[in-house]
Amino acid sequence: AIALQTQGSRTGGSDGAALLAEAVTAYRAALRVYTEAAHPVQWAMTQNNLAIALQTQGSRTGGSDGAALLAEAVTAYRAALRVRTEAAHPVDWAMTQENLAIVEQAIADHDSTSDPAPHLRAALEHVTNALTVYDPVHMPDHFRTATKLRDRIQSRLDALTGKG
Repeated sequence: AIALQTQGSRTGGSDGAALLAEAVTAYRAALRVYTEAAHPVQWAMTQNNLAIALQTQGSRTGGSDGAALLAEAVTAYRAALRVRTEAAHPVDWAMTQENLAIVEQAIADHDSTSDPAPHLRAALEHVTNALTVYDPVHMPDHFRTATKLRDRIQSRLDALTGKG
């Protein structure tokens, strides 16, 4: 699934879309083995990876089909957070929070979205959550990336509300 997802992300057009669809199918097949009850950590990781593939598909697909894929990505990320809790797996929790920020930003940018503000506010909340874990001393790359994402989202919100 990871190889198909990587190939699909790097390949444009219908070929890339087909590879991403294969990746989604492979992740869903893995979830039949990696169940939440029997293999919670692997299940959560697979949910997160499934969400990334769905997010890529959704961002590349217009209209209601793309919106549905992005919504499925949100659902998969949220499912992963059932295991990737802040208390039990803080770094994985923060990474999933950051991924939720990215997908909410993708929803805000999608051609099916008439009001991006609620999605940008949700994205800001998620990335702010991630920054509670990302330590600038011990995790400087994650901290820097999330800070830049937060600042971009805040700037977009400010522009929408006339604060910028």
